[in-house]
Parts: sequence; structure tokens; C-alpha cells
Amino acid sequence: MPELPEVETVRRVLETELTGRTITEIVVRTPTFYRPPPRAALTGLIGKTVTGFSRRGKFLSLLAGERSLVLHLGMSGRLTLTDRPAGNRSVKHCRFEIGFGGKTLRFVDPRRFGRVGGPLPKFGPEPLDPAFTPDFLKAAFQGRKAAIKALLMDQGVLAGLGNIYATEALFRAGIRPSRPAGRLRRAELESLHEAIRFVIREGIRLRGSTLDDEAFLDPYGKPGGFQNRVCIYGRREGACGHSLAKTKRPIASRSAVYCPVCQK
Repeated sequence: MPELPEVETVRRVLETELTGRTITEIVVRTPTFYRPPPRAALTGLIGKTVTGFSRRGKFLSLLAGERSLVLHLGMSGRLTLTDRPAGNRSVKHCRFEIGFGGKTLRFVDPRRFGRVGGPLPKFGPEPLDPAFTPDFLKAAFQGRKAAIKALLMDQGVLAGLGNIYATEALFRAGIRPSRPAGRLRRAELESLHEAIRFVIREGIRLRGSTLDDEAFLDPYGKPGGFQNRVCIYGRREGACGHSLAKTKRPIASRSAVYCPVCQK
């Protein structure tokens, strides 16, 4: 699932390519959608001029004057840009298309868990927000027995982190993902704060992570580069040279990888 750096990469591309363009056509292609695209909200954009794109956590919003359209890519969703007109039915898994009179934005989603429309959920601060500090982490984790990784991936606590960047940040901070969040010491909170900000900045700088065939690509089909900098995610041996282990119990519904030597 795309995380903050991937969605920010998409936002920047779309901001550059589509701001100032007028929406000329909407094609809602497939009704078999986990959450059906809101046809009325989409068609209501016809004739509107794009004023920009915003992002909050993993959610992207298309802005067109007084109107906006919230998008969440889900497990496998991609927003792709092409110079071909809308309505090409040979494109697999395409859910809807937005035509701009010369460019077409497509929402392609093989697993169909992407979200279109609706209000934004409540978020905690983002890793690069001024409000995100070691003191914030201390207050957010106070008395919490939940695994630290689970809370880092909770969007109501901290917006934008998912499995990849939480895994990498915990490794860099030397903290096991199963540690009860409320038991972290001040020095550990400071290390974790620094590590989170580092991996998010690197993820944005390298334009996201592309890890397999169904992974993230930008709107022009270009892969990210953060996967070349990961220390433990998707690896059997960490960058530290030690064999990696997995937690005995799932954390946030999935097993968590860690280094039993470097992470305490």
C-alpha cells in the first residue's frame, strides 16, 4: 500500500502536469469496485479547472475551485497519466478516467480496495510537521501497552506511515516492533523521532519505494528509489549483516521483521 512518500510523489507529478487544465470528460468504467466511485461527484467536475492537488497522510485530493475529490490508492491502486483519450477499454482494471483535453488521468486498481470520494478521516500529525516532536511521542504513547509498530501505523496517531517506513524507522532507532509503546525511554523516543523523519525525507527525496511488480509507480510509470536504501524491509539479512527474525505474533495484522541483535 502506498505510504506518505509515494503519495507525495504522485501529488507533485499531478500538481505539475494538471494544474490549470480544465476537466472535459469523466468515464466511470467498472461498477465492480469495493467502494463504487461516486459517479455524481465525478461528473460534477466536468468543466472545472484544476487548481491543485493536496495530500493528507496517504490521501490525495484533486482541487477544482470549490470542488474537491478525495482519492486513496488502497492496496494496488495507481494514478496514471497518458496522452491518449479516455475510453480505452483495453486498459485492464481501470475504474475511472478523467479527461483534460489532451491528457487523461486513470485510476487503475487491480485489487479494487482504492477509495474515491468521501470525507477525510481524522489524522495525527505528519512526520515532518512541527507538531511532531519527541514530546508528542511521549504523550501519545503514555501508558499504552500496544506494540510500538502498531501505534506508528495508526493514522490517528501519526499520519502517513505504513509497513515499509515504520519497519525502517524502528530498525534505525534500534527498537523492536513488539515493544510496548508506553515503555520506551526518553532517549529511545528521541532516536525514533529522528529515524522517522529521516526515512520519510529519504522516501520523498527518492520518490517512493517500488518493491515488486504490483508496487508503486509514479503517474508516468517510473519507479521510486527508496527500495535501494532499505536496511531490513523485504530482506533476509539486514544491512547490519545479521539474520533477521519475525515477531511470533502479528502486529497490525501482519508479521513484523526486525534484527534480534540491533533492535532491543
